[in-house]
Amino acid sequence: MFRICRLALAASLFAAICCSFEIVSKAHAQAPAASGAPAVLRADPADLGLRIPVGETKPGAGRNVQIKTDDDELVVAKVHCEISDHYILILPDGRISVVPASEATITDRPFVGIPVKDLSAKLTQKFPGFKVQATKHFIYVYNTSPLFYQGTSRILESLYPGLFNYCKTRKLPVADPPYPLVVVMFRTRKQWEDYMHGQFAGSSVAAFYDGASNRVLMYEQSELGEDAPEYALKQIISTVAHEGVHQILHNIGVQQRLSRWPMWISEGVPEYFAPTSVDKSLRWKGAGQVNDLQMKSISDMIKQGPSARQNSTAKTTVEAIVTADKLDADGYAWAWALTHFLGEKKRDLFTKYLAEVSLTGPLETPKTEERLRLFVKHFGGEFSKLDTELFAHLDKLPYVDPIENMTHYVILMSYPVGNATMQSYGITMSPKEVQRSRDELLAKVPALQRNAVTFDVRNFPTRTGALNFARQWLGR
Repeated sequence: MFRICRLALAASLFAAICCSFEIVSKAHAQAPAASGAPAVLRADPADLGLRIPVGETKPGAGRNVQIKTDDDELVVAKVHCEISDHYILILPDGRISVVPASEATITDRPFVGIPVKDLSAKLTQKFPGFKVQATKHFIYVYNTSPLFYQGTSRILESLYPGLFNYCKTRKLPVADPPYPLVVVMFRTRKQWEDYMHGQFAGSSVAAFYDGASNRVLMYEQSELGEDAPEYALKQIISTVAHEGVHQILHNIGVQQRLSRWPMWISEGVPEYFAPTSVDKSLRWKGAGQVNDLQMKSISDMIKQGPSARQNSTAKTTVEAIVTADKLDADGYAWAWALTHFLGEKKRDLFTKYLAEVSLTGPLETPKTEERLRLFVKHFGGEFSKLDTELFAHLDKLPYVDPIENMTHYVILMSYPVGNATMQSYGITMSPKEVQRSRDELLAKVPALQRNAVTFDVRNFPTRTGALNFARQWLGR
């Protein structure tokens, strides 16, 4: 399966919150509304460098072949599947290659993954100036800050065994891949775009698992990081976990390479495993924990009405989620919600569903009616009842509001008018926006009185604390 997420760092997610501020004069501040979870894009194989011919797909049937790589190296590759007169191969380093059958020789030699040392050397050569660090399950290639690398590796190294054991205890067939998993991290977005020849220039895409190279590709610096560093940190570690789940599932045998699961489960499962925490250290919270970022979006959408059914002919929210061909911002959060509900409240049925969907073969794309049939087979077709159960489940979930529990800055402005004092304040989560808030507050003051204006900036660990202080100050 090929997929590209406009994930955590995308400015479209909470940009309106993180980059804006509110100004109040003798009035109560209104909390800005969240725009929902990030949207998801899905790429065709050709978009990621694979040219796959049209034809019937046949299984690889355990065959291996000898081929020459682009580096003119003779290797044994695994036949993942056969289509027309071409083989789709998995190379010893985990990459996928499409070659004419005439250029490959069937062999009895075993498929052996590339050793960590050899792949590290190749990556060092391919990414000059980058550091290459191998851990138990991954190789990290990066020119980012040491902190970014450390946080990423800490999350993925705890996520891998957690996800592996979750699948194993539910009797899903899993095995460690014969090669290390590669994560490439660029310091800037420009470097990231240049590496992909501008493929995503101008888009909101910030990180993705590339099914062709079998690598997670991401970058560190972003406008959101500059505007709202605390929220950006929460978002980026969630992105790391999400993309890590995609990569791990495709390599331990749960999701076949190049297979396309129904969108709700394809994106819902990574979000189910993506909950992370930012406290004294960055950490993975564990499978099935409440995803605070998505729960915030769900909570806001529930207050606004049945968002999952927008632009859908489905009569229920669950049916709309299950039959979705693509996910918009709201759909992304609902995919997590349905996955969490089924994974926690209908665990055995969910495991059986996951086992069957994992049989989806390379390049298979189940149609809407097939997705619906498979869902009904395992969970039943009483969608109204499932809706009721889903919303009851969500209503009981505790979560930490990721916006509430962030540093908020209160910009206080006052100036004398006769015997009175005029007061106004602005609130922002972005230290970068403090000056702009001052400028906009000042612009509302008559020109002749601006020299008498005084400002004070206070910061508070929560939004409620900031609002309470500002209101009390305003009411003095």
